[in-house]
Amino acid sequence: MTEDTDDLAWLPFAPQGRETLRLALRRTLLDAIRSGTLRPGVSLPASRVLARQLGLSRGVVSDVYEQLVTEGYVMSRPRLTPLVGSVPALPAPRPKPEVARSAPVYDFTPTTPDTSLFPMRRWLMAYQEAARRAPARVLDYRESLGELPLRQALADRLGRTRGVIADPAQVVIVQGTAQALDLLLRVLESRGRSTVCVEDPSFPTQRERIRAHGLEVVAQPVDGQGVVVEGLDCDAVIVTPAHQFPTGSVLSGPRRRELVDWATRTDGLLIEDDYDSEFRYDREPVRALQGLRPDRVAYLGTVSKTLAPALRLGWVVVPDWLVDELRQAKRLADDFTPALDQLALERLIASGEYDRQLKRARQVYRRRRDVLVDALHQAAPQLRIEGIAAGVHLVVALPDPVDDAAIAAEAKEAGIALDPLSRFQIHTRRSGLVLGYGRLHESVIPAAVQALSRILARHLA
Repeated sequence: MTEDTDDLAWLPFAPQGRETLRLALRRTLLDAIRSGTLRPGVSLPASRVLARQLGLSRGVVSDVYEQLVTEGYVMSRPRLTPLVGSVPALPAPRPKPEVARSAPVYDFTPTTPDTSLFPMRRWLMAYQEAARRAPARVLDYRESLGELPLRQALADRLGRTRGVIADPAQVVIVQGTAQALDLLLRVLESRGRSTVCVEDPSFPTQRERIRAHGLEVVAQPVDGQGVVVEGLDCDAVIVTPAHQFPTGSVLSGPRRRELVDWATRTDGLLIEDDYDSEFRYDREPVRALQGLRPDRVAYLGTVSKTLAPALRLGWVVVPDWLVDELRQAKRLADDFTPALDQLALERLIASGEYDRQLKRARQVYRRRRDVLVDALHQAAPQLRIEGIAAGVHLVVALPDPVDDAAIAAEAKEAGIALDPLSRFQIHTRRSGLVLGYGRLHESVIPAAVQALSRILARHLA
């Protein structure tokens, strides 16, 4: 049984933006059908009738009816008007409660740079120059390893500043260290390697990625000399030798030799995240571990801290025997990293502007570190401060009975964003606060420390 409707003049028909009359009518009828306003079994007006009611040509209405029949929303009947098909009505949208997410008054979040330092004008100039120089083929599908000019520039620069031994053919351009690690884990998985050691404490996202690939996470403790090599039992190790996150310790010379010897003896892979190496304040940065044994180390770098995370530009320098597998993994993941972005970075490096930007940022972060350390010494002289030689964060060590997570929660209520050391730990148990100074201007740091010290006083009493 059908229900006839000869009058659809009430339809809210009105083209939106640059919609054609056909698209507007299809959208209007489809909305009425999906909302249940035009119920299943309703007989629609003849095309000439609806055309007259809406002020359209009969051809427009006939075309829309035919399209809705083809899509299954309307059923045609020989010599009769079409029927609305059996299409379930969409439920009415439920209002979503708005969540107020106010920015913290004082943001001590670690791992985050000050994006206001990004050299926007110079980046745009480099991008425009790269676009002018680039042949049309750069806009086509590209080599998964990345643009050769950038790989050459990185191989030269990393050799000069980090002691990395690399041919451009061993450099793979990726979208940050997150993708670099993901690709390496894919290769390990395909090779039948099942266990990956991580530093304890370390980034929680490292462990999440490892487990997402079905691999086993093995925690390896860290002390003042970096990761402990004794007892390593895994197929690969992720290390941050230049500035361990979050403790700030530097992998010592003896530990470096032990780690390389372990990799050589066990056919293991060392995944070197060169974290914060560009921001060393007390002396020249420690050279990369990769230079000791290039055939056993995959070296990871990024511009997330030196320029901005949103650029999603990073690199992996891999041993010869891993190049083809990593290229294939990159191709399957996303084909290639945007070419013009790569060429813009190459222009920054070649012009010397990248090094000048590093120098400017290093000076800013060093001033903030010095102000933060002085303020902490004045507000809480009894507490030890660790990991201040590099990076954009430090650690305030707390007495072991103190609940650092409770302090972080109370600080959040007071508008202070920070991370407890326990958030990054696996088996080790130390109490502390990880305070970043990437997002805090030096002018507000004393007030931020005073606000934090009032919370600390309640927990240290």
